Amino acid sequence: MNDTPPAPRLTAFGVIFTLVLVGGLVGLGAWLTMRQPATLATAPAVVTTTSPTTTPSPVATDTLDPNAPKTIEPALSVPRLDLAGPYSGSDTVIDISISEYAGYAGLIAANRGLEPNPDSHFAKVHGFQVRLKRSEVDLFSDVNSGKIAALATTVDTLAVLGRQFNVTVPVQIGFSRGANAIVVRNDIPTINALRGQIISSAQFNESDFLIRYLAGEAGISVQVLQDLTQRPDADKIGVVYCEDAFSAADLFASELKRTQPRLAGCISWAPRVYDVLEANNGKARLLVSNKNLLMVADILVFNRTWADAHPDRVAAIVHGTIWGNQQVRDNPDAHLDAVMKAFSWDRARAKTELSRVHLSNLPENIAFFNGTIDSAG
Repeated sequence: MNDTPPAPRLTAFGVIFTLVLVGGLVGLGAWLTMRQPATLATAPAVVTTTSPTTTPSPVATDTLDPNAPKTIEPALSVPRLDLAGPYSGSDTVIDISISEYAGYAGLIAANRGLEPNPDSHFAKVHGFQVRLKRSEVDLFSDVNSGKIAALATTVDTLAVLGRQFNVTVPVQIGFSRGANAIVVRNDIPTINALRGQIISSAQFNESDFLIRYLAGEAGISVQVLQDLTQRPDADKIGVVYCEDAFSAADLFASELKRTQPRLAGCISWAPRVYDVLEANNGKARLLVSNKNLLMVADILVFNRTWADAHPDRVAAIVHGTIWGNQQVRDNPDAHLDAVMKAFSWDRARAKTELSRVHLSNLPENIAFFNGTIDSAG
């Protein structure tokens, strides 16, 4: 027995309804087909990225300079220094590291240049010679481990590096008075305008300290970025780091040559930060410097083990530093040649750079270490 129900049959009404529905769909398709050319004619043109005739080529000035400095991955913790050890150099020729900076003019004057010199103040008065070694990279590990006897740096590094930094600080060289600065694109009028923008800097030195200090005073947070592909929050100042402060300035200078710079500015120090200003035809401006802020203090730090074993040598270098500072303060023109040769500057530049520093004398040193710098005037 077949229990399958019979297939439903279309009624006359169902047949008519089906024919009307099919006919309507056919008519609608024909109508849409006839309207298609007109619709396409009024629709926005679609540019294909594969066609060389429709994809605009980037202008030459907006390409990345392959020779520009690169950003580096920011350190997530304080750098670990090489283990502390005594200075392993000679006691007759003592190595001190400095950078290209007019604030070290007193040391250069006392040493009569960078190289060991039998006619230097150190040799004639104290019986040993000094070698001033130029480096733009912070040699914290070198002084800690004993590769050099002393290093010229800034006070903020002591707080950053902490107890692992086995050094002693017997002398303040001077203050930066306009040597540290933030240079920005000329469309950035204030610190507040750096919100949501990116600047380049170097990590764990006075550049890093200065931008954080100024941002803090303005109530703005600093956001560290991995590289220039990232963007900061709209209410924060983004910072990318370079190998050193000069590289940070050079990277910003490179970005200024593009039609759409990724950087709003840089924070660095003289002379490179002022080179950026002079070389970019009004595209950059000085936003702020520390000319009237006595907060970036230059000091000499000595390998502690060596310093404890040779207090006479340390005292002699302190004396020579303060003596040289006073010579430059009293008669800067007499020492311009030595400064010019040390840094390959011309006379005009040497004078300009010296105007951006304040070399400390003995009363200022005493006041600085007593915590009463205001008493020094």
